[in-house]
Amino acid sequence: MAYDTRHIASSWLAALASASQAADVSAVGGLFLRNGWLRDVLVFTWDFRSLQGRDTVEAYLSNTLSDAQVVELQLDSNPLLQTEASFIPQIHAIDVEFAFTFECHNGHGRGYARLLPDQDSIFKAFTVLMMLSDLHGHEELGTLPLRDDLTGIPGRDMQKEIAEWTREVETEPYVLIVGGAQAGLQLAARFKSMKIPTLVIEQYPRVGDVWRKRYPTLTLHTIKKHHTLLYQPFPTNWPEYTPRDKLADWLEHYASIQDIIVWTNSQLQPQPIYDATSGTWDVTILRGGVQVKLRPAHIVVATGTLGKPYIPDIPGRSEFQGQVSHSDRFDGGAHYAGKDVVVVGAGNSSIDICQDLVYSGAQSVTMIQRSSTCVMSRDFISTVMRSTWSDDLPVEVADFKAAAWPLGLQKKLSIATEGAMWEAEKELHDKLRKGGVRLNMGPEGQGLYLLVLERFGGYWQDKGGADLIGNGSIKVKSGVSLERFTESGLILSDGSELSADAVIFATGYVPMKEVNRKLFGDEIVDRTADIYGLDAEGELRGSYRPSGHPGLWYATGDFFISRFNSKPLV
Repeated sequence: MAYDTRHIASSWLAALASASQAADVSAVGGLFLRNGWLRDVLVFTWDFRSLQGRDTVEAYLSNTLSDAQVVELQLDSNPLLQTEASFIPQIHAIDVEFAFTFECHNGHGRGYARLLPDQDSIFKAFTVLMMLSDLHGHEELGTLPLRDDLTGIPGRDMQKEIAEWTREVETEPYVLIVGGAQAGLQLAARFKSMKIPTLVIEQYPRVGDVWRKRYPTLTLHTIKKHHTLLYQPFPTNWPEYTPRDKLADWLEHYASIQDIIVWTNSQLQPQPIYDATSGTWDVTILRGGVQVKLRPAHIVVATGTLGKPYIPDIPGRSEFQGQVSHSDRFDGGAHYAGKDVVVVGAGNSSIDICQDLVYSGAQSVTMIQRSSTCVMSRDFISTVMRSTWSDDLPVEVADFKAAAWPLGLQKKLSIATEGAMWEAEKELHDKLRKGGVRLNMGPEGQGLYLLVLERFGGYWQDKGGADLIGNGSIKVKSGVSLERFTESGLILSDGSELSADAVIFATGYVPMKEVNRKLFGDEIVDRTADIYGLDAEGELRGSYRPSGHPGLWYATGDFFISRFNSKPLV
């Protein structure tokens, strides 16, 4: 059946405009399916919220709709966001979807709706995203600040103005970002486009060193369109999966091109003091061994999703004659040629390291899998990603449409298609089971992507490791844990013993919140929310939203999350 998508969209939007202007909560709720979703990003409250079900949406809007003052709703004029009919494979339905713009109390807004016919064939909202896109009077610039052509303009000097801006940022930053990798740099670029003086500090000698210090065979597991940096696409001949060193160099290049002011060899010293009266922090930066005092209004911790490496305390470690390390310090398989190596853990880092060890000539490689793992092929995940971040869409449009899917709904849809995911990966899983790997599709059948957001562990994307497990090159001991070290290896919980010259723990990291206790102190950290994972509504916890302490923010997550969520945080 062919739909007049523009008529359907215009009619629904006109009804929303009328109900919003009248502050008629019941009328707005009536525009949603009974199981419909509203995702609010700073329109009705200063937070990220996802509401499922008409009754929940109405309850949420009962105290917020009138104050939001949503007016001037109209279809988005962007030709790439026009009304369209689209197939939703998880529920075997065709929706009508479209973008729209509006004004609200806090500024300019934009939205994205997906409509489905109800039992009476009336189109109602399956999902609606409404987000604040700009504050009144603080609109995002479309051109890199201070870089417009000033030729022939009396009294203007580009180099002088840039130097003055740099002095302001380095002496009176309004925002201090701790961490100069992808999250911190994209956030800084966004702040720059809003003309907010922002200083980035990075502990290592060069921007990108946090990646250069990872294991040498590391490549990103996502397609390049997904991990594009804000404002700056990759060259057209860039590899689909970016290698470690290319990413590190690109981050360094990005900081330069975007005129981001970064202090390298710089560390925030414990413990900054917040002055509630002035709304500023008293901080000390150790820059190249010299202490520098600053008073920013905001600190954003962008040191990564992970805390410090975690190695469990296993009895007998002092007796072991071999090498013990964490995957965080793995510097390549060449050092392990001819050795018996045990890798503890069964996630992305573990399988990457095991593959490298095999190809580098280790005598034997054994993976210890304590509990079942969600394993999906990189090809499968990449195909799904390309359906969103396609080559024919600018990344900002793809991000907007992706963000319009509430994560709580994505989880429900993924669980509903668990059987299809098992079937699609049957060949891969047969190889893994042959080698003894225990598998799951997530604790609830939600698949790999939701596990990344919920746990940041318990999964791997396979890119050849299954073949090495299937042919016995990587041996797997599953359903066991480490009991103790011996002089020459390990005793496992099933009573078996493994000889080992080296044991590499790919056992994850201490939660970031606990790591920050030393930096900020218990009094401040105890006021903040947990960092990362999903809350009860399916929104990312503790990041890009109020942390619980004034002037303290966290930026975590993958490239898409940090790219898109940088705007709401700013």
